[in-house]
Order: sequence, then C-alpha cells, then structure tokens
Amino acid sequence: MGDRVLVIADAAESQTKGGLFLASSGSAGGPGSTMTGKVASVGSDVKGINKGDAVMVNGFSGTEVEFEDGSKGKFVNSADVLAVLSA
Repeated sequence: MGDRVLVIADAAESQTKGGLFLASSGSAGGPGSTMTGKVASVGSDVKGINKGDAVMVNGFSGTEVEFEDGSKGKFVNSADVLAVLSA
C-alpha cells in the first residue's frame, strides 16, 4: 500500500441532535467536501497515522470501495488525511 491509507467511512447521520432531518447525498458534496471515518489499514510508508485512528479526509481524493456488507471506504494517500480526530 506504500503511502496509502484505507479509511472506512462513518455512517451518514440522517437527523441532527436537535431533531432536524438532513438531506441525503450519495457522494461528496461541493467545495470543501470532507469525509470522516476509521482507519482500517495503513501502508508501510505512512507516518503519524495508525490503524484504528478516527480521521478526516479530503472528500474528493482517493478511490472509493464498497464491501459485501454494504459499508464504504476509500483508499487515500496519507497526504489527503486532513486531520487525525482521535487515536
């Protein structure tokens, strides 16, 4: 995998804590789009990102994958990880 990271996307929320329903979108939105998820695997050349970290990635980068169970993820370059949210 080199400098790539596999990120499994968080489930999209359909309602806010205040009770408002959110419009669903099948893919990345407009400018500044991001995706959050959990790191499932990291390449040998990746520094500072570990398996299990919660991360935010550029929504327009990487290659999307869908698994048999319906979950979705992305293979992204480590440079496309915008932030490690929690370890």
